[in-house]
Amino acid sequence: MKIAFYAPMKPPDAQRPSGDRTIARLLLRAMAIGGHEATVASDVRSYMAAPTDRGRLEQIERQAADDAGRLTETLSLNPPDLWFTYHLFHKAPDLVGPPVCRALGLPYAIAEASFAPKRAAGPWAARHAQVRDALGLADHIFFLNPADEACVLPQLKTGATHSRLPALVTVPADREPKGRDVYRRRLAREWRLREEAVWILAVGMMRPGDKLASFTLLAETWEKCADLPAHLLIVGDGPARADVQRRFASCADRVSFLGMLDRGKLDSVYNAVDFFFWPGTNEAVGMALLEAMAAGLPVATGPWGSVAREIEQGVTGMVAMKVCDFADAVGRLVADPDLRRTMGAAARKHVLRHHSLSVAANSLTAAFDDVAGRTGADYAGASRAGRGRIGAGRIA
Repeated sequence: MKIAFYAPMKPPDAQRPSGDRTIARLLLRAMAIGGHEATVASDVRSYMAAPTDRGRLEQIERQAADDAGRLTETLSLNPPDLWFTYHLFHKAPDLVGPPVCRALGLPYAIAEASFAPKRAAGPWAARHAQVRDALGLADHIFFLNPADEACVLPQLKTGATHSRLPALVTVPADREPKGRDVYRRRLAREWRLREEAVWILAVGMMRPGDKLASFTLLAETWEKCADLPAHLLIVGDGPARADVQRRFASCADRVSFLGMLDRGKLDSVYNAVDFFFWPGTNEAVGMALLEAMAAGLPVATGPWGSVAREIEQGVTGMVAMKVCDFADAVGRLVADPDLRRTMGAAARKHVLRHHSLSVAANSLTAAFDDVAGRTGADYAGASRAGRGRIGAGRIA
């Protein structure tokens, strides 16, 4: 199928790394694996951190209206088979897809939508209504986080369908012991780490709110682990970096801040460390957690997020909520290399079975075909000429 793809929260080519950008890119790759020609239709970012920024709101709505008009005109000459929007909620509604789909009669699918009834009144009310409008137009909803279902499902039109789409991740080749030693020696030299210590990895953006809450819980746990022969490596950066570092002031000699790393360097860190620890406070999915599991790392995390909720306690990972329980989990993993080995292997096996790009490609294709069948979309002709390609850039 030929698919117009849009991510209003953050475009796939955004400069700053994030879980949202990662998922958008992986969805594009999964669609290519499924034989679809997916092209980024718009790069208008509708996200607003605060509802009181009237200037920003007017700018977003003007840009969205201009792009919707442009796309309605250009796509009418060679329409896609389906419009697919990833991640919308009251801070980032889809202002482009619905008007284009209505004008051209395109099927409309959404992945990861949330709807908060408490936003129906107050400063977010207008954007909340825009999300409701998009949900009411959708022909199919993919839920990445099952917690969203209760509030979203009542907003769907009669005949709309829905399914769960597990978070997707690129699963690297299995770690070779000799290769791991190479990565470990390299990282030890670069950051002056003791190779004989157990290395624990945490990955997270450093920003106020839930991310800072996770770092606070991480620091409080690490203070209780002072006697362990272990060292904590933290990957990430952001506006709250100074606040994060202050929280680790009492144990700074047992922590290394590696900053923001590109994909290649982060993968080398996954290959070098012993296990992954991140509370993930109020996370919807937990992409760093999923990446660690895919790399064959045992994990300790909180109960939030769709990935964490899949963990089989003590088998594919350890789940805790309180500082004392996190400290116990970390202590067990530090003390028991056999447990780390078996748990990491089980975590990787789980990801291969449920979260690989090929699994996601099959799920996406099944839903797309069903939507096309129900809506009468005809994609048997020219759209198949470009099967297996990801469009580079916007639809012109």
